[in-house]
Amino acid sequence: MKKVFAVSVLLASGAAFAQSSVTLYGIADIHVDSRKSPGVSGRMTKVESSGIYESRFGFKGSEDLGGGLKANFQLEQGFALDAGTASPGQAFSRQSWVGLSGDFGDFRAGKTWSAFDDISGATQATKNSVFAPNAGVWLTTSYKDNPNNGLYYASPTFGGFSGVVSYGFGENKTATVGAGSVVSMHLKYNGGPVYAGIAQQNEKATAASTAIKFTRVNGSYDLGAVKLLASYGRVASGDKSTKEWQLGVDVPVTPALMISGGVARSTGGITGFTPDASYIGKTVNVTGPGAPDVERTGMSVMAFYSLSKRTTLYSAFQATTTKTPGAADAKGNVVAVGMLHLF
Repeated sequence: MKKVFAVSVLLASGAAFAQSSVTLYGIADIHVDSRKSPGVSGRMTKVESSGIYESRFGFKGSEDLGGGLKANFQLEQGFALDAGTASPGQAFSRQSWVGLSGDFGDFRAGKTWSAFDDISGATQATKNSVFAPNAGVWLTTSYKDNPNNGLYYASPTFGGFSGVVSYGFGENKTATVGAGSVVSMHLKYNGGPVYAGIAQQNEKATAASTAIKFTRVNGSYDLGAVKLLASYGRVASGDKSTKEWQLGVDVPVTPALMISGGVARSTGGITGFTPDASYIGKTVNVTGPGAPDVERTGMSVMAFYSLSKRTTLYSAFQATTTKTPGAADAKGNVVAVGMLHLF
């Protein structure tokens, strides 16, 4: 009797949500790499997950409410393909939101990508992979990409122009401690061969009086035979800042084969971030008063070969150098081969 009742409920639910659509999707990405880490003798060979994109699975759906209005949701979890593990303590580490979309744009509430993250890697070489020239070099990639307790609004597109604003609530205010927050925005143009974007994200830690400020400006131009890529970044805290740039190219050799590569550099008085227990989860490390800037450089090249629309083989080489005044140069490099499958 219980089984008959359960089947009846499922059938009734199917009728009630006949105008809804739900999709299961995912990415399985794995690679083998041989790495020489800065300051470490010898090389380490590993099987690693997520070379181009983070391995993930998810559910997304939409219901047509009529008059162009839709109700939408997305639940997405990242995982390590090499070990079969997910993010500890999180059922959906990447996204978990519900919202409405229509002629007015797209509104979401929950855990979703910030407006800054939407375009941060849009013009990075090597598809913004973990082998990109700026990987391990830039500090402006250390922003909070998907803050909890978020609100997100994306405008419609007007003549190629569109924008997004988002806000992550700290929800940790007390009588004596101010709440943290993540305030983010971007404006972009995408028309024909031209893409250009600018983004700003301010992250205020719990009880902090000032915010860490991240800036991104990027652009690309598709010439057909080659696509030119450029990005600029800046991170600032107090009177210290670090500026960064990257130049790259995408070269489609054949319909199945693409070569991508570039160079990146970072220079400034901010040297890194240390995790802490605040909402933002980091504090800023800086050079001492009057100390010279720390310089980081990186270069990389990758080849992508599409076996089908859903399966891609790839190979990569990346090298980085960090110059810290008063210390020996720290150099590292990695070579890798991998496979990406979309489902």
